[in-house]
Amino acid sequence: MSLEVRCFPARIQNENTYVITDHDTGCKAVIDPGYFGEDAQEVIGESDSLKYILLTHGHYDHFAAVQEYIDEYPSAVFAAPLNEEYLLHGGRDNKWLALGHGSPICPEADLRLKEGDTITLGATVLSVIETPGHTEGGICFCTGAEVFTGDTLFRLSVGNTSLETGSWDELISSIQSRLYSMGDDVIVWPGHGPASTIGYEKRNNPFVQGKDFI
Repeated sequence: MSLEVRCFPARIQNENTYVITDHDTGCKAVIDPGYFGEDAQEVIGESDSLKYILLTHGHYDHFAAVQEYIDEYPSAVFAAPLNEEYLLHGGRDNKWLALGHGSPICPEADLRLKEGDTITLGATVLSVIETPGHTEGGICFCTGAEVFTGDTLFRLSVGNTSLETGSWDELISSIQSRLYSMGDDVIVWPGHGPASTIGYEKRNNPFVQGKDFI
């Protein structure tokens, strides 16, 4: 099993939109559809190659372009976190995150994801991991070799917990118990900024350290 990952930073909040491709089958998914452009469309290729549109959490900068993907790739399944109802339907913070560019309300998902669910993308299987903290219903997608962390964990940083439904204690617990338990070589693909690895973050992230992880 091997996965190709292409990252497209969006103009809004420099959010990372990922187009991932299963090498064995050519099946593709978009993770955190904040950006929609010709370069991303070229990577996706034929319309029926895109199987899923996946969302890690309910902030506008991560779903800003989801309706464009839904319109352009009608056969793709749009999947969003089950426990993110409040933010997906608007919320105070999404109104200012939108900055007047679009609706702060996310389109209805075809599939709602919870802990233990899996997304099968050809030969690649993405496991859904619930990681509350940045938002109450945030999730990550893990293949075993890489993890797409949304706004839970960044390179040398962590997600903001001052926004609606955020919790610092829950965020730290999610990172320590759910992410830092992964292998050191697991690649971290965050919602903003450059990639990292679990091992690098355990050793160097100034926000989440502890004797059990150094």
